[in-house]
Amino acid sequence: MLGSLLLFALCGAIGVLLQRGAHGDVVRERVWAVNYVVFIPVAATYAFLTVDLDGALVAVMACALGAWWMTVALAGAYARLVAPTRPVRGALWLVAAFPNTGFIGFPLAHLAFGDDGLRLAIIYDQVSLVVPAIVVATIIAQRHVATDGDAGPPTSVVRTMLASPPLWTVAVLLVLRLTVVPDPLELDALGDVVGAIVGPVGFLLLGLSVPLSGFSHERREVVELSGAMAIRVLAAPALVWVVARIAGVDVPDAMFLIAALPTAFHTLIISRMYGLEVALVRLGVLVTSAVVIAATVVW
Repeated sequence: MLGSLLLFALCGAIGVLLQRGAHGDVVRERVWAVNYVVFIPVAATYAFLTVDLDGALVAVMACALGAWWMTVALAGAYARLVAPTRPVRGALWLVAAFPNTGFIGFPLAHLAFGDDGLRLAIIYDQVSLVVPAIVVATIIAQRHVATDGDAGPPTSVVRTMLASPPLWTVAVLLVLRLTVVPDPLELDALGDVVGAIVGPVGFLLLGLSVPLSGFSHERREVVELSGAMAIRVLAAPALVWVVARIAGVDVPDAMFLIAALPTAFHTLIISRMYGLEVALVRLGVLVTSAVVIAATVVW
C-alpha cells in the first residue's frame, strides 16, 4: 500500500517536472492519447470479459448510474445557485459531478476490495452515465466558456462519441459477451496489470496538467468550492444508498467507495481548454484526492 502511494507521488512529481520543460504540452497530449486509445480499452477488455453479466450486476449498475445522474443534476443546481460567473459555475459543476473512476478509482477499488472492486470500478467507468462522462463534461464546459473569446470552437458531441475508442471497445465487448464469449474468463494477470498501471499514468497526467501558479484563493471561493467537494465525496455515495433503498437492491460496499471518488483529473484538462476557473478545479482535484485516498488507507 505504502509503495503504491509513493509511486503515485513520484509519477505526479515527474509530471510536474515534464510540464515545466519546453515540451510539456506535447508530452501531456501524447500521454493522454495513449491512455485514451490503449489503457482504457485494455481495462474495459479485462472487466467485460471477466465479470458475470447477470441480473444482479445490472440492477447494481442501474442504481449507481441513476444516482450519478442525480449527482450531476445536484451539482449543476448548486453551481447555478452560488457561482458569480459562468466560468466559476462550470468549474464548480465539474468538481462536484465527475469522479475519478479510472486513475484513482481503479487502484483504490483494487486496494480496498480486490478483483471484485476493480471490476465494478472499471464497468462503472466504462458505462459512464450511458454517454461517456468525458462527453458530458465537455458539454458542460462548452456552455460555460469564458466570455473573452479565447476558447476554441465547441466540439461536436456526435463527433466526439464516434471518435471514442473506449465507446467502441465497450460496444464490441458487449457483442462478444452476448455471442462468442457467454461465460466469464479468468484473466487475473491482466487485472493485476491494469490495477498497477492506470494509477501511475493518471498521476503522471495530473502532474502534467495541474496549473503551477496562482495558488491563493479568496474566502468566498473556498466556501463555494467546499460545497462542491461535499457533493462529490458525501452526497454522491448517499444518493447511491437512497436509490438502492428505494429500488430494493443490495449494493456492494465497493460501489459506495466508487461513487465517493475524488474529482476526475480530466476536469483540469477540459477547464484549461474552455477557459473555466481552472484554479478552482485544481484545488478541488487536489483536496478531494487527498481526502479520499487518506480515508481509504485509514479504513
